[in-house]
Amino acid sequence: MRDAVFRADRLKTMRMRLSAAYKGVNALLMNEGALDWRSGQSFNDTVFFDENVDIHHIFPKDWCTRQGIKADRYDSIINKTPLAYRTNRIIGGFAPTAYLGKLEAGGANTPPIVPGDLDSYLRTHLINPDLLRADDFESFMRDRQERLLAMIEGTMGKSAHRETAKLPDDPEPVVEEGDDENDALEAELTMEAAE
Repeated sequence: MRDAVFRADRLKTMRMRLSAAYKGVNALLMNEGALDWRSGQSFNDTVFFDENVDIHHIFPKDWCTRQGIKADRYDSIINKTPLAYRTNRIIGGFAPTAYLGKLEAGGANTPPIVPGDLDSYLRTHLINPDLLRADDFESFMRDRQERLLAMIEGTMGKSAHRETAKLPDDPEPVVEEGDDENDALEAELTMEAAE
């Protein structure tokens, strides 16, 4: 971790499921104690495999599309978190206010969830429940980015690299064919930090 470098704005562009950084953020969330919103269970190995845990949108794709929010914003890791398959089915394409209400009300196969308990489950995913309950996508994205950065910085034991204004003469990073541009830039910054 001594030589690790993480760019703060990387969270906004991290969308690739196969990216090591993408997987790392979700592994950190689970390691830090993220709980499933429906069951309140931690994501240990048993639950992870038995419940078909995957990474899902917090503000659902369908809802974002209806609001005119572009995919490059709603598909970032900032708007994603690990959830059990059954929990994601309840969320569907609804606004957070609607799906949180469904989770709290329960159903034929799911018990109701006390709102305070649900809020505590959301906090384990570094989500401010008030912003989610207000369907406030923009404030949510800013707030969660800062919370995710704090988690990453705490793990690294140092601050993330905050971008400064780029000078016109700064060279563009070289990206090899087949590489994700952001992963290549991350690797370049890591090499610079090690020198």
